[in-house]
Amino acid sequence: MPEPTCWTVAVDDSDAAWNSLDWIDAVVQDTDTVLLETVHEPRGETLDRSTGRLTIAAHRLRERHPDLRVERAVVSGPTVARLLDDATDTDVLVIGGRRSERLWASLTGRVAERVVAHTTAPVVVVPEDWRPGRVDDAVVAGVDSRTASAALAFAARCAQRSRDGLVLVRAWEPPTSVSPFGAVYLERDRPLWEHEGQLELDAAIRAVSRSHPELRMRGELRQGRPSEVLIRATTTASLVVVGRRHGSAFGAFLTGSVGEALVHRASAPVCVVPPADVPG
Repeated sequence: MPEPTCWTVAVDDSDAAWNSLDWIDAVVQDTDTVLLETVHEPRGETLDRSTGRLTIAAHRLRERHPDLRVERAVVSGPTVARLLDDATDTDVLVIGGRRSERLWASLTGRVAERVVAHTTAPVVVVPEDWRPGRVDDAVVAGVDSRTASAALAFAARCAQRSRDGLVLVRAWEPPTSVSPFGAVYLERDRPLWEHEGQLELDAAIRAVSRSHPELRMRGELRQGRPSEVLIRATTTASLVVVGRRHGSAFGAFLTGSVGEALVHRASAPVCVVPPADVPG
């Protein structure tokens, strides 16, 4: 039996928020605790409307999980600051991800990216256009030696809870160098980088097998940029899990964070897991 987990689910009036409830319904256990929370900002909706939405959300969860402990809270904004504060008291934070094409919104105004960049707890971001998928969907974990430990552990627990399989994906590509004639790489170095990727993938498989010997799992080594490889994997995933390296949304934007790219473009829910040594 998996260890009890405390989930905090941000519930607003968006489609993405209701999708978050559909996602958590598939992974929650009756021994867990779910806190349904909405942030009441000044000049926003009425308090009665916020409270009523949480009542509906709690009823939906208890229909399938009658013994589940469900709590509700209406808190004061600003939204990002409140969600970050609450992440220190929860095991997993689940939020909806709204799409936006505006650059300024991408840098400063999008709640999901800003929360993911700073939180001390794993954050699951559920896209507004996501719908519960097929029964053969699996949890996909990106394998990266710099972020793998905490992310792999979380992915394995989610796969065990939802009874989905686990697919470990290691993306690799030969490093390029810049010359007067453009970006180049040495073809003779390609087998070395492919072999290095395979070694990291094999190590990840062994680590998960030791901690979850009963888990159905496979590994895939794919050539390509990690963000593009994992975005393609979201078409057949119930959840994609990656580790976090960056400490700010702006830093992630400038340096091409895989998590930032997934939050923007993935068709499945994405979990970004901070390193295990992030202070709480």
